[in-house]
Amino acid sequence: MTIHKIDKKSLEKNYGKNILPLSTFDNENFIGSPPLEILFFYKKNLPIFKLKESLLKTIHYYNLFSSRLIMIGDLKFALQHCTDGAVANDLRPVDACFDESRFDEIRKEMVHVQTLPGEPLFAVTGIPFKNGILAGISCSHAVADGISLMLFLYAWMCITDGKNFLPPSPQRLFQGPPVHFDPTDRTRVPPLSALGDKIRKKVEKDNVAEIFTATEYFTDDVLNEIKAEAKKEKYDISNHQIMTAFLLKKYHHKILPDTDRIVLKNPINLRSIHPDIDPMYIGSANFNNFIRFTKEEIDRLSMPQIACRIKKSIADVRNESYAREIAHLSPCGIEINMAVFRRNRPPYSVETNIVSSNLTHLNDLESMLVGPETGSLLHIGLAVQTGFTMLKEKSGRIFAQITGRRPSI
Repeated sequence: MTIHKIDKKSLEKNYGKNILPLSTFDNENFIGSPPLEILFFYKKNLPIFKLKESLLKTIHYYNLFSSRLIMIGDLKFALQHCTDGAVANDLRPVDACFDESRFDEIRKEMVHVQTLPGEPLFAVTGIPFKNGILAGISCSHAVADGISLMLFLYAWMCITDGKNFLPPSPQRLFQGPPVHFDPTDRTRVPPLSALGDKIRKKVEKDNVAEIFTATEYFTDDVLNEIKAEAKKEKYDISNHQIMTAFLLKKYHHKILPDTDRIVLKNPINLRSIHPDIDPMYIGSANFNNFIRFTKEEIDRLSMPQIACRIKKSIADVRNESYAREIAHLSPCGIEINMAVFRRNRPPYSVETNIVSSNLTHLNDLESMLVGPETGSLLHIGLAVQTGFTMLKEKSGRIFAQITGRRPSI
């Protein structure tokens, strides 16, 4: 959606289009939702104001984060093109090396955005240490997905180091320069209590919920052993499917104790399967595939059987014909055919749904020519109700992290 003037009529005209991530179907899910977050440690000795300068150049260059959510009607929202859609915050220097600090305490200090009217949808927090600078990126799902954030991070490091990099795709949600935003418009932003009971309760629940995490480590030997056992049963499965099946069997009674079924959501990247969408597309280009399990099935099925069922469900939608059926590229961005999508997508429920994300390939910054001498990716997190995230350590060990918003397990 390209908006060059703060014009309510223009916003209302564009609102009805099912353009990712502004489809009417997803509207309630995005509003008030927690962000996608990345923590990156930059190892070079550089003044923080230099990093901030290159950050602002990257934000201007990508022109993705110069948008802000506004309310245009009763529970109707749109993205407004403005200059205050991104914020940068630098905290006081820490008189210690990063390795000597508590990672969880540092995460609490970073700015966390929410998808709410009048609020920035993207924030970077910088914390200087003796041996480098920690950057915490918090981004609303309404303007970007994990791929976009990694492309943004890559460009930021290249601009900082004076290196060349591939430009973003011309297929952009926002084109042209950001427009001037009058700060007095903030007085017309509705308070949280006016956004509707459903959204208000979701935000309040997220603000008070106790977040727990559990981490399981998998060596290559363990994964290869499980794959060998699966092949005896004629199952060919991936690391991601193995780890997801393992977490489901081990934690499903604890993370969602009050339901008799679990819906597993796997984000599918349209960039890799839709022939008309650029691999460097900047914005949100994911749709969710849903796999349903009853708790009885998870208890009864073997880990390879669960993994194979996940693989088959993903394979059924990860193909060009289905991608063409549900989505096409319009001048405003990726547009979803909701008539098809509704038939295959159940209503979102925080009581039954788990998000499963395979982000291992995103952790390999060296593949994008950002080597270990530049920095290291510390954390990629989907701040959802309950989620699994797969990452890879420098040592080569793969680990799966489960994040939830229920009482500690």
